[in-house]
Amino acid sequence: MNLFLSRKFIISFTILLLLSSSFLLTGCWDRKEVNDMALVLGAAIDKSKGNNIELTIQTLQPRNVISGQQGTGGGGSIISVRSAVGENMADATSKLQTKISRQIFWGHCKVFIIGRKLAKKGGLDQEIDFLLRHPEPRENAHLFVSDGKAADIMELMPPLDRYEGEALRRLSQMRTGAAVTVNEFEEMLTGDGGGAILPLIKILPRIHGEEKAETSAYIAGTAIFRKDKMVGKIDAKVTRGLLWLRNEIKVLSITVYPKRRETLSLDPIRQKTRLIPKIKDGKWGITAKITSENTIVENGTNLDPMSLNFVKRIENEAKKDLKHRINLSLDQVQKGMKVDVFGFAEAFHRKYPKEWEKEKDHWDKVLPQVDVNTDITMRISRPGLSTTPAGFREEETKRK
Repeated sequence: MNLFLSRKFIISFTILLLLSSSFLLTGCWDRKEVNDMALVLGAAIDKSKGNNIELTIQTLQPRNVISGQQGTGGGGSIISVRSAVGENMADATSKLQTKISRQIFWGHCKVFIIGRKLAKKGGLDQEIDFLLRHPEPRENAHLFVSDGKAADIMELMPPLDRYEGEALRRLSQMRTGAAVTVNEFEEMLTGDGGGAILPLIKILPRIHGEEKAETSAYIAGTAIFRKDKMVGKIDAKVTRGLLWLRNEIKVLSITVYPKRRETLSLDPIRQKTRLIPKIKDGKWGITAKITSENTIVENGTNLDPMSLNFVKRIENEAKKDLKHRINLSLDQVQKGMKVDVFGFAEAFHRKYPKEWEKEKDHWDKVLPQVDVNTDITMRISRPGLSTTPAGFREEETKRK
C-alpha cells in the first residue's frame, strides 16, 4: 500500500512540475513583429569622403504590396531607397535607422553590392566582418561589384522582377558568370592563394535614352581581388576560362567555326575540372584535367552530325576554343595581375605540404612562374533532335 501511494505521489508531482514549467515556455521575449520591421531587400556600399562609407538600402513598402505585385491601390513602387554616410557599416546603419520609422531588419537581404571606388580602395574586411558577425545578415547572400556607384543600382526598375535585388539574385543563381556569396568571399580571402573574385555588374542602357525607362543590371565580367582590394577586372569571355579552371562553369555554350562563316554550337551536359600539381627539379607545374560531355544545339553547316569524322572535327575545334579562353585568363590574371584565383595554392598545399610551407609567404612571386598545362577531353554524345541540318535534304548532307 505504501509503495502504491509512493508511486502515485511521484506521478502527481511529475505532472505538476511539467504543468508549472510550461508557463515559462509561453511567449517570446525577443520577438519582432513584421509590422514593426523595415525589411531590407538589397544593399549598396560605396566609398564616401575620407574613410567613410555610404550605405544605401532597398526596403519593402508594405502599403504598396498587393498580392505580391506593385500596388494599384497604393499607386507606388513596392520599394523605398534610403542612404546614410557613416564610419563603418554599423555606424551607417544606426544613422539610417534615424530616417526610417521601422526597425531595420537584414534577414531578407540577399544582395550586397560594393561600389568600384570602395573595392579599389580596399579594406573590405570591415564590411564583410559586419555581414558575418551581425546575427541578421545571411551568409549565403550574393555579393557583387558595381562598375560605377553601387547606389545607382538600387534605383533601377527591372522589367521582369519586382525590384533590382531580386533580379540580381536570380542572375547569380543562374550562374551565367561568377556567383559568390558572403561566406564564399570570406573563404577566398582567407585561403592559401589570397585571391578572390566577385561578379562585376553594369547597368543596361535605357531604351531610347528615356530617364524613366525600365532597365536592370547585368553581369559584365569579374572583379579580381588580392586580399580585400580589387586589383583588376576581366570581361565575360575571359571569365569563362577562369570558371572552367575553378570547376564552376554552369550555363554556357561553345560556338565553333567548322566551315568559314558557318557556325555550330554545343551545350555541355556534364563537365569536370581537376587540378593536378607537380613539383620536379624545383619547377612548379600544374595540369588542368578537363572533361566535357556535350550536345549539339545548333548546326549551321551542311555537315552530318552523325559522321564520326565530323564529330571528331567539332570536338577538336571545341577544345581549341576552350584552351584559348583558359590561356586568356592565365595571361591576364596569373601573369598580368599575379593573383591566384584558380585554386592553385590549395592544390599544391594538399599534395606538397612541406614545399608549400617554404614558398607560401612569397606565393605572389612563385605563381607567375607556375607552368600550367591543359588536358582537355571533349566529347559529343548527342547530335540533337535532328540528324539532318535544317534547310537541307538528306541527300545534300555531307557525311565526310
